[in-house]
Amino acid sequence: MLSKTLDDILKEFGAKLGLDLAFDESGVCRLELEQLVAVDIRAQEDDGTLTLFAVVREELPDPLSYATVLDLLALALDPALSGGNAPVVGLDDESGTVVMYQVSTPSVLNRKPFIDIFHEFMETFRSVSAMLDNQEAIAAKAKAEAGK
Repeated sequence: MLSKTLDDILKEFGAKLGLDLAFDESGVCRLELEQLVAVDIRAQEDDGTLTLFAVVREELPDPLSYATVLDLLALALDPALSGGNAPVVGLDDESGTVVMYQVSTPSVLNRKPFIDIFHEFMETFRSVSAMLDNQEAIAAKAKAEAGK
């Protein structure tokens, strides 16, 4: 059981960011960060969880190096290896977008400030984005060289 309500956790988080945040009627609060990325915070009152969600890329770069595939697969396993509270990267089956999410359970929310969870999520987001940007640069260079 949570020591605070999900609304209280969001309000406290918003206050630390200097923002007045609230969940909409669907239990979602959307943050637009520097007009570059949107992060949804979804409240699940029935189980007391908060889920962070963001689209990393509209699609995977092609080609994708073997090393990058291994890095992405490691991120998919990270929650299982770290006790369950870590970002997960995946590919949405329907849209083909690369997404990242993290579910924070009541036990985690009771012992760790949500702002710390959010900062760690965004750090992983930036890392994954940079990794995929690098793949796009490699692919563009290879295409340019092939065209010579």
